[in-house]
Amino acid sequence: MSPKQRQRAFSLVELMVAMTLGLLLIAGAVSLFLSVRQLQLEQERVATMKENLRFATDFMARDIRGAGLREDGALDLAGALEPSDPGSVTQQVFTVRKAGMNCLGETGNWVASVYSVHDNQLRCGNDATPPQNQPLVSAVRAMSAVAVDAAGEPNWEQPVALRVELELESRAGQQQLTHEVEFTVSLRNAVLAGHASL
Repeated sequence: MSPKQRQRAFSLVELMVAMTLGLLLIAGAVSLFLSVRQLQLEQERVATMKENLRFATDFMARDIRGAGLREDGALDLAGALEPSDPGSVTQQVFTVRKAGMNCLGETGNWVASVYSVHDNQLRCGNDATPPQNQPLVSAVRAMSAVAVDAAGEPNWEQPVALRVELELESRAGQQQLTHEVEFTVSLRNAVLAGHASL
C-alpha cells in the first residue's frame, strides 16, 4: 500500500471524546423532551381546571336564575335561597328552591337543589331524608355564597342575586395550582318583579 492510500483509524482518545459529546447531546435531547412533556401536562391540568370551573359556574347559574318561582307563577323570594346557617352572612352550603327541575333532575312544584363542598368536590343534592347528592366538579377546595338584595347588601330574606366564590385546586406531585373565581347570578324572577313594580 502506498502512503497516500493508507487509512488512518481513530485513536482511543478521539473515540472517547466523540462518545462523550454524543452522550451530552442525547442527555440534552432527553432533558428537552421531559421539559416539554412536563409543560404539556401542566397545560392540561390548567385546561381541565378551567373547564371544571366553567361547567360549575354555568350549571349553578342556570339553576339559581329560576329560584323563587312557584308553579302557579307566584314569586317566593323569601324561600328562593335558604342558608344552611341563618346566623351567618356567608354560607358554605345553600339551597335553591323553585318549581321545575332541581340539579339532580327531579321535578316538582317546589324542588330543592342543595349545593355544598365535601371531599374536595362541589356537590349538588336534594333536601330529602336521607339526602341524595352527586358530585358536579372535583378539585374544589372551598365555596362561599352570599345572597344580596337590590341595594347590594347581604340579605337572605329578600335576595335578588347570589354571589358565589369557588376555589379550585390541582396537584401534581409537590406542585399545587389554585384558582379562585367569584361570580354573581341574578335571580331572574326577582329582577323582573322589581322592574314590574317600578
